[in-house]
Amino acid sequence: MKKIDLHIADFAVRLELDGELMALPRNYRPFVAASEDESCCEPLLRITMGSEPVSVDGCEKLSSFDDLGYRQDVYKCSEGGYVFEIYNYDGKLAATMASSARFEENRVWLAQGEALTKEFGFNNTLMIAFAFSSAYHGTLMMHSSVVAKDGVGYMFLGKSGTGKSTHSSLWLKYLDGYHLLNDDNPVLRVSGSEVTVYGSPWSGKTPCYRQEKARVGALVMLEQKPYNKISRESVVVALSSLLCSCSVMIWDRSSYDCIMRTIEQVITLVGVHHLECLPDEAAARLSHDTIAGKH
Repeated sequence: MKKIDLHIADFAVRLELDGELMALPRNYRPFVAASEDESCCEPLLRITMGSEPVSVDGCEKLSSFDDLGYRQDVYKCSEGGYVFEIYNYDGKLAATMASSARFEENRVWLAQGEALTKEFGFNNTLMIAFAFSSAYHGTLMMHSSVVAKDGVGYMFLGKSGTGKSTHSSLWLKYLDGYHLLNDDNPVLRVSGSEVTVYGSPWSGKTPCYRQEKARVGALVMLEQKPYNKISRESVVVALSSLLCSCSVMIWDRSSYDCIMRTIEQVITLVGVHHLECLPDEAAARLSHDTIAGKH
């Protein structure tokens, strides 16, 4: 077994990889622990990858859901942990993962075959384990596109196809000094009175894997409209917007309660705006002048 320590959102993640199965995908390379101080931290979670398949015998199937074209089946084990089956876009089993109740310990099996299938299974199992182990530590795995400037990040949220990436690209095109921090799955953390967004190894179709963090200046829920208008969300609507934009398992009460507390903190400390917009320069300038002017 080859041991690798990753440093994601100021958490240590321990990987134990069977060298015959795969090499570490390149999107993780910026997150490999750069120093002994990072490597020796107690890991948030461990991923052990081996050649022995993970069985669902004796487990209860909780859910089967489609996530943007690929399927995940979730099982609850009698001892309190979970098993996940991850299917690729062709409907083939790509990986299975057995996890402890709070996802500190995870055993992963990758299907034999093409490297891309293995990488798909690896990415999804690790992202699931990270999302729900970190949930107990004031952390949200968000579905968001993020731009940043001078240490402040602005997060654009919305349903798939709403235009999160497009709105980020408009900021990058028309506003000086901004860069893309992450385009699909940044990590949000609350610590005291600070809300911080981190780059991650997961960024959807855009290869943006930055080992970087920024203070959150604003969160903006996007909605396509034939006009441009921005307003502050009420607390109730903001809570619903953030809950729909982060990874949750509603059947796991302990992690769900932690996520809800973190969302409430984010709303109190930062708040959420609602941008009804066209995909144009005027929308970018309106949102910028409203949410970034104070920074």
